[in-house]
This record gives sequence, C-alpha cells and structure tokens, in this order.
Amino acid sequence: MMHKRAQTNISLSNDEISNLLKYFPNGVCSFDFEMTGLSPLFDHIIEIAAIKITPDAQVKTFHALINPLIPLPERTKKYHGITNEELRDRPTIKYVIRDFAQFYGNFPLIAHNAQFDASFLVRSLKEQHIELSLSDIFDSCRFARNIFKKAQSPPRDHKLSTLAEYFNFDFTHHVALEDSIIALKVFSKLINLSISQDKGLKDLSFLYKLKSFDKNYEVFLPKKLKGIETFVQNQTLISIKYKGGSNPNASRVIRPLAIMNMPNGLILYAHCQESDKNKYYKLKKIHSFSSITEKNDK
Repeated sequence: MMHKRAQTNISLSNDEISNLLKYFPNGVCSFDFEMTGLSPLFDHIIEIAAIKITPDAQVKTFHALINPLIPLPERTKKYHGITNEELRDRPTIKYVIRDFAQFYGNFPLIAHNAQFDASFLVRSLKEQHIELSLSDIFDSCRFARNIFKKAQSPPRDHKLSTLAEYFNFDFTHHVALEDSIIALKVFSKLINLSISQDKGLKDLSFLYKLKSFDKNYEVFLPKKLKGIETFVQNQTLISIKYKGGSNPNASRVIRPLAIMNMPNGLILYAHCQESDKNKYYKLKKIHSFSSITEKNDK
C-alpha cells in the first residue's frame, strides 16, 4: 500500500513546466531527503523523494521510505514526523539508492540547501559503488540569496518554508515529496525574477557537478579532530582555532551543526556565536578544538 507521504495535492502548472524546460531543455529533477541528522558521515537517509520533468514535459515522481537500521533520534522526529514503526519493514538504502540513481540519470538536480542532500547522495552512491552521474547540482536556496540580495522587499530569510509563503505556496514542510515539488515551483518563480539580473542562471544557482566528487572524496576525520562528532551530534558549543578567514589562527566559539563532504574536502557547518550566522569551516584548517561549558539561564 502506498504510504501517505508518497501522495500530494500539489502539482506543477503548465507554465511552470514550460518555464523550467526553457532553461533545462534536456529535463530537470528536484529531490529532497529526510535524514536522522545533518551529517552524512554518521547520519542516515530515511526518506527520498523526487520529481522530474522530462524533455517532452512529462512529470514523474519517485518516493521511498528507508530503514536506517538504527532507532530514530528523538530530536529529529519533530521535524519529519516519521516513526520507527513506519521504517521497520522498509528496505535499506542499498536497495533504494540504485533505483533513485536510475530515476534521475544524468538530469540536472535541484534541491534546497543542496549541499546537505547532495552530500548524503554522494556518500550513498560511493558506499554502493555506483558511478556518479554527469548531473549538475543547482541550489534553490543559493538562487534565492542571489536574487533577493538587492531587492526592496525580500523575504525575511531564504528557508524553503519562508520562500513558499512569500510566493503563496501552501505545503507541508519536511515531507520530502512536497519539499521537492515546492523547490521546483520556487525555482520557476526565481527564474522569472532572474531575467533582470546581470548574471545567468548558472552563476546564480549552480553549486557543483556531482562528478566532481570523483576527484576528492573524504570520509575520515583528521586525527586531531577525533571526538568532534560527539559535539556535532549533540550540537554543543566548542571553541575552535581556525587557520582561515579574516582573522586567521584566532579562537572562535561555534555551535557545530554538521560535517559534510564538498568537492574540496570535508567541512564543518556551524553557528558562529560572535557573528550570529551559520558558516562553513574547512576541517583541514581547524587546528584544534575544545569543549565549552554552556551557561544555564534557567
């Protein structure tokens, strides 16, 4: 029986399909994962959904729930609403990822905050020895940041839920199929707004080629950072000595959120306490780290 998360009332209009095919004449695929956490090095995919538009304007969908072989962390359940019981009899990732790779083929891939989903995709493909496709990865979040950088009435932030509200789209967030469709609808809206921009679509929204991970793919943390994954999983404050940035070798207090792979190596995604912004730190530039006792304001 089809799971309720594989069904949706949201659809793409003919205008949206035509608009997307104008810039992706060979077809395009939007995808979204729900995971047990944000770090592909030690977290797991539990839901995959995608919607693709073929060159002849056909719309096809893909959906699968996945057994991660571990109990779901309590902290993630409030986001995706998936239960252990729903996943218990589902296939594991090795039986799903090959079907998903065949679904998107060499189509360009769109995701919101695509570096997270793409990092999980790459790890799953690598673990199952599946060749990386020729797909280009496009990020609807990056697209929105560039489009609204100088806008007079921009959205309050660039989250998918905020952009959906900005463009009057109604959907259930963190349901992978609906996220995939909304990312395409948002992307179509942003294409319309990009017409007045000096830069082209690729400059505004392109992230990287999936194939670029063939050249550099790391899965092991440097010895000096052994143990940092515990702080990432618990999202507890640490102090890092960082060799990069505008103030090299200075100590920075951050709240680590995820470790992921990028084409130029592993990065730490974290919330910088000083700037109050989320930032990326190259792991090879982190000299050392230490724990910090957080103040209890209660």
